[in-house]
Amino acid sequence: MRILIAEDDPPLQILAKGLMEYWGFDYDIASNGQEAVEHATTNEGKYDLCLMDIDMPIINGLEATKVIRRKLKYFPIIALTGNVEAEGKYLAVGMDDFLEKPYPIDKLYRKITELTVKSIKISKVDEQISLRKETPMDSEHSKELRELAQKGLCKMSLRGAGAHDVTFVVHKNVPNSISYDLIEEEMEVSTFLDRREGKFAECYLYKSSCLVPVVYLSDEEFEKKRQEEDKKIESRTKLVTKKKEKC
Repeated sequence: MRILIAEDDPPLQILAKGLMEYWGFDYDIASNGQEAVEHATTNEGKYDLCLMDIDMPIINGLEATKVIRRKLKYFPIIALTGNVEAEGKYLAVGMDDFLEKPYPIDKLYRKITELTVKSIKISKVDEQISLRKETPMDSEHSKELRELAQKGLCKMSLRGAGAHDVTFVVHKNVPNSISYDLIEEEMEVSTFLDRREGKFAECYLYKSSCLVPVVYLSDEEFEKKRQEEDKKIESRTKLVTKKKEKC
């Protein structure tokens, strides 16, 4: 994960750097709003999130956010401020959240992890299956992904064999399970459940084509398979963890 930190106060820059390194995040520092805009616009797609101070020289955080939102594809921005009474202004210019200075470190970490949730795209490219995380399209999409994550779910899309993207809501570890089946185990087929309300469907992902035939299930059948999938994923996750520990 890479964070853009827009902060003009040197001691607070040092604090932010230390936190990013402690959490294992990459980062860049901008000392004013103009630098923040330049970092963001010359490195489009590089950042997962921006921590934006409000009172900065040259261009303040509000104006910098307006420019970024006009010029770039969406990525989350958190306002760091001593004036929480201006909440409406922050949200109006396109910021996603705000945090009052001085802020609790655990609260900052929680907000970063909540706002950087992504959807998963699985593609078939040159006979190879690949998985990658994709930044939300806008703030509404980000909100949807966060709500799914709170339920232990994620959004997954598939592209392959010239087909349009097909989207599913699945258990949050299903993409890893598919990757394990089709890549590590070299299986030809992987199965998963579409967990969107009212779908009650079991899907089959073929390694050779990425096409996904769907079998619709009754409520009772779906619930039984949901429990089986939960157990399978829990067991698979433990197995992968053990292998990583041995390495």
